[in-house]
Amino acid sequence: MRKTDAGRKLRHRQGATADDAEASQGGGETSSSGRQGRRTFRCSGHFRSLLDGVLTLRQSGVLYDVVLLVEGRPIQAHRILLAASCHYFRGMFAGGLRESEQKEISIHGVSFTAMKKLLDYIYTSEIELDLECVQEVLAAATVLQLEKVIDFCCDFLFSWLDESNVVEVHRLADVYGLQQLNAKVHSYLLRNIQTFSRSEGYRMLPQDEVFRALSSNQLQVSSENQAYEAALHYHFSPEEVESDQVYLQVSAKEPLRMLDAVRFCLMDRHVLQRLHDRLSPCPLKAAVSAALRYHQQEMLQPVLQGPGTQPRSTLHCILGFGGRFSSSSYMNSENLFQVFHPSWGEWRTLPASQSPRMSNQGIAVLNNFAYLIGGDKNTNGCQAESRCWRYDPRHNSWCSIQPLQQQRADHCVCVLGDHIYAVGGRDYRSELDSVERYDPRTNTWEFVCPLKRQVYAHAGAALDGRIYIACGCRGLTYLKETYCFDPAANTWTACAEGPVERAWHAMAALNGRIYVIGGSNDELRYRRDVVTVACFHPDADSWSLVATLPGGHGEPGVAVLDHRIYVLGGRSHDRGNCMKYVHVYDADSDEWGSEVELKERVSGLAACVALMPPSVVAKARSWQQHSKALWEDVNMDNSEDSSED
Repeated sequence: MRKTDAGRKLRHRQGATADDAEASQGGGETSSSGRQGRRTFRCSGHFRSLLDGVLTLRQSGVLYDVVLLVEGRPIQAHRILLAASCHYFRGMFAGGLRESEQKEISIHGVSFTAMKKLLDYIYTSEIELDLECVQEVLAAATVLQLEKVIDFCCDFLFSWLDESNVVEVHRLADVYGLQQLNAKVHSYLLRNIQTFSRSEGYRMLPQDEVFRALSSNQLQVSSENQAYEAALHYHFSPEEVESDQVYLQVSAKEPLRMLDAVRFCLMDRHVLQRLHDRLSPCPLKAAVSAALRYHQQEMLQPVLQGPGTQPRSTLHCILGFGGRFSSSSYMNSENLFQVFHPSWGEWRTLPASQSPRMSNQGIAVLNNFAYLIGGDKNTNGCQAESRCWRYDPRHNSWCSIQPLQQQRADHCVCVLGDHIYAVGGRDYRSELDSVERYDPRTNTWEFVCPLKRQVYAHAGAALDGRIYIACGCRGLTYLKETYCFDPAANTWTACAEGPVERAWHAMAALNGRIYVIGGSNDELRYRRDVVTVACFHPDADSWSLVATLPGGHGEPGVAVLDHRIYVLGGRSHDRGNCMKYVHVYDADSDEWGSEVELKERVSGLAACVALMPPSVVAKARSWQQHSKALWEDVNMDNSEDSSED
């Protein structure tokens, strides 16, 4: 009976412990009976109990062993807890300093109220702040090097940041060297520059801080005119600016420094002209004159780009133009293009009233201008196009450029330097070996060295000042040929052949290599997807295989964003349909993943990446919004045309 009672008690104790503890059996010794000879006990609630116990000692006034004198007033504490809580006291009590032997220690640079709150934090892990004490607590936490409290103070101040206290918060950040708080003030300026620039506090901030904000690509303005006004408001009151009572003549003795941050080329032309007419010769007038010349040379703008013409944005987006959609798609009847950023979780549409409705267009980006070159007209049958267009993301605007000298479809387009090259293809009467080069300075195309032989349905990519093309078709034969074009020598050179024949595929350059992705061939005597992905190494003139595509992509769009390759839609011959899936390749891990699908099945999409201004992106609508607007228009039209039949 006694043994049974003892065993029952032992089991009862083990059960009671299981609720608040964990037993680790790893690494223990095991006896012949199978029981472990060594076990580790870990109690998850021990640290909470320890903190509660120390708090009880504090509340009871027991075992105090040090007195902190703050503003001449004593605060009792436990030396070991202070040393364990922060570097300041650890250095004081465990660093061999004389304070380690003293019973009373004076603390300087800290208020009594702040010290009481910091001790509350040390004993309870909690601290309560309000606008009356936050500055004192921040100062004390900086002295005591309590990083978590400093971060909380900065967050608290930022949550209350407004026009009335920006200057004071910036001063605190500067005095205590708080980079995170200074970054929050900078962020506030970027987001609120239009309203804050009209306040007195704006002109009280240091010049360097304001100039940094006005120079930023993240300055949130809907147009550069607003940035210009904000720059003026630092030197003149809003009343002076609105009544046109500002003295703008700039000299070396009286510089208006903030105007140096304005990107005059992005301002409206009529505003520039009015400003130009008011100025006598000075450095500012020279800058305005240069901006007016920039506006006058619309076709030359892609080769006149510089820091002063870059959109105020950091939003690099994938743009998808044209394509051949499923028969149920309304996209065929509308001038729209698609826009995507990974942070959105959806594809959006932008209007493009002058854009072409084409598929398989050659696409190139030159200094953030997108060019659409030739392609297939989306009409009955196949018809190659010679017309070309240019898209300016800054204004969501289009213009036509000089047409190709030959109609081209199933060709490829690449950028080298300040030139755009259109390579090979066909015009549906014959296959082409010709290569044309576009010069944006003269808005002209000229023929350069032709290919060794005709080729169409190939793909190309530019890398290290050369163009590489691979695979494609010649007649009914699928190819695995690779060629390299050197613009300096104006010659094409044969390279090592790829590992598999294919056509209507995509190519992309990434990390010094070129990837050949998707397409199709008839190796098995019927058209099928090629999911093998090949990687070309130009330095070694060799090929290797990488991770296989998860699905077929014939005539896909391709774009490189954030060091990843996006492959968009296309035709899967294995599935017998166009697709809307999007696959993404990570070269570092050699893995394929999936991204948000396109909303419509599409092949022949021309894709690229461009820097998009927030003001333009704000006009983009989700597919659902677009569908709703479309049906509202349809219903409105039907209501007007309805009869009582």
